[in-house]
Amino acid sequence: MPRFKAISALALLGVLISAGTVGSQDPLRARAEAESAASALPITAPDPSDPRFNPYIDEPAVHAPLPITPGAAAAPIAEAPVPDRHTAIQQEPFALALATTATNVIAPSLPTSDAAVDQAAHAVRSSLPKELVTAELIAPSEVAPFEVAQRRLFATVPDDIEPYFDLFMYVSKSNRGPLAQRMYVFQRDADGKIVPYAEWPVSTGREKIEFRHERRIRTTTPEGIFALNPKRFYKRYWSKTWDGAPMHYAMFYDLMNNGNQSGLAIHAAVGGDKIRKLGRRDSAGCVRLAPKNAKELFYKVRNTTQGRVPMLAVNDRGSTDRWGRAQVDETGALRLQDGYRAMLFVENYDGRDELVGPVVAYTH
Repeated sequence: MPRFKAISALALLGVLISAGTVGSQDPLRARAEAESAASALPITAPDPSDPRFNPYIDEPAVHAPLPITPGAAAAPIAEAPVPDRHTAIQQEPFALALATTATNVIAPSLPTSDAAVDQAAHAVRSSLPKELVTAELIAPSEVAPFEVAQRRLFATVPDDIEPYFDLFMYVSKSNRGPLAQRMYVFQRDADGKIVPYAEWPVSTGREKIEFRHERRIRTTTPEGIFALNPKRFYKRYWSKTWDGAPMHYAMFYDLMNNGNQSGLAIHAAVGGDKIRKLGRRDSAGCVRLAPKNAKELFYKVRNTTQGRVPMLAVNDRGSTDRWGRAQVDETGALRLQDGYRAMLFVENYDGRDELVGPVVAYTH
């Protein structure tokens, strides 16, 4: 009996070893697959006579491969449209990510010249609604405050007195906007062309009625066209009205008010507090500049613009005309006097309807 058990065990071991050497499969799995193959039905084409056949289910069409023509040019790959800002913000984040990371998108070449950049910026702005055109879309080269200041200045200065001046100063006394509290200086070059010279921050009047030693004083910078008084140029000056406040490098207006000389001038801002407030309304009516800018302008006017200039008209009350109307003699010719060929034009204009975006500072 023990001998019979040993022979049976050896026979079973032989069967297992034989199954492992043929495909290394599980014997039970191999037997199940064999039974399934024996009972499987062959795959045949559908029979139209079969009631289970549905002719309205489309089968995928099979086409013969198209012949390849030797030497045929490859079809051009169209560039994918680059989404503008308005389209991009309306797309879903996932769709936008696919549009920007697809590997088959051919990116357009970037412009390199200034002209191309300006043209591209204009194209972008033209495709957007006005409410989406912001400062980020404005090319800095397109912001031209000098052009606006020059145009407004020469549209105001009378044509009959303009040729007598070689230095022009434009100041906006507005408290906001891209032109606000700035001085734009122009000069006439050797060919007679008007060119930019400098742009500087200023402080004009506080535009209030204030009390000083029980007196009502209007701290207003008047608008108008003003010449400079050659007899009232002071490297060092202290205000009598404002308790000795320094007004160094002062150039007083050639302006009479009701028979009295005006105390208005272009001068330096003295003291850290006044210098820090340049670019904002802060003076009692004068035009303040940074000390180095006031000094430069003072000597430029005094040393380079001496000449004959028209005498501005004075009305019956003894006040100088503030819009450039000149005196004439019996023949209608302008009355001239020795002075400085420098003119100041002040207006309350912020420039927001003409300039958008950051203002690029200019200096000579």
